[in-house]
Amino acid sequence: MTAPVRPASQAQLSARRRRKAPVRISPARRAVENLVIQIILIGAFLVLWEYASDRWVPKLMVSKPSDIGAQIWKWTLDGTFVRNLWVTVQATALGFLLGAAAGMVLGFLTGAWRRVGEILQPIVTAFYTLPRLALAPLFLLWFGLGMEFRVMFSATIVFFLVYYNTYFGVREVSQELIAAVRIMGANPLQVALRVIVPSALVWVAAGLKISVPYALVGVVVAEMLASDEGMGFLLSRGASQFSAAQTFAAIFGLLVVALVVDWLITALTNRALRWKTAGSMQN
Repeated sequence: MTAPVRPASQAQLSARRRRKAPVRISPARRAVENLVIQIILIGAFLVLWEYASDRWVPKLMVSKPSDIGAQIWKWTLDGTFVRNLWVTVQATALGFLLGAAAGMVLGFLTGAWRRVGEILQPIVTAFYTLPRLALAPLFLLWFGLGMEFRVMFSATIVFFLVYYNTYFGVREVSQELIAAVRIMGANPLQVALRVIVPSALVWVAAGLKISVPYALVGVVVAEMLASDEGMGFLLSRGASQFSAAQTFAAIFGLLVVALVVDWLITALTNRALRWKTAGSMQN
């Protein structure tokens, strides 16, 4: 006869559950592991680049990481890097602020008031379809080669991105919610501040995050077209001199600026949307 099967004890069941349970990695450990993997990948790419240059690919076209690092160090010592980087950062910040502010205001007006939207929306769309590079000669004529030209050229790019996100964000606000708040006695200003603005904030935050790199693109393009300073000027000068090391050094500076600005905007938008994250966690 087959021996009867004894039921597993509580301790044995607990041990089995512990063996089957997946190992959970803390967020801090996962972040460190991801950072290590990223550093290894970047390091491997730089080593491969250093080896391939002048062996598989002509050095004139791609330079070398060692030469690019030497160029960055040279520009850092003589002040070229910091001076031109600061010019580009200033123009990017001013262009972003000007374009974002104008886009949010007009987007809110055309989205909240239907009659205003019916009048202005076709005009804004017509200007949106116009290539921004076509405005460069006109801006040069109006503002010259100084900071104003870069700021305005960048602001025109940022404006439309923020405008459309704000416009559609306001239009997506629940009309039933607005009606309910009005029934409770809220005036138009209270409806705008308590209902429309918080509801559209997610769309606005997305527009701001998307427009940050485009603000930098606008400034760099303006500096490449007509300027005697800024990272775009260094990029254009390096290309005109067939110096891949100078060109990649300027690109590296732009990459640093883009990452820092994107990190700042992400931190600000996350802070502004903290109430929404907290509400979703409670639900």
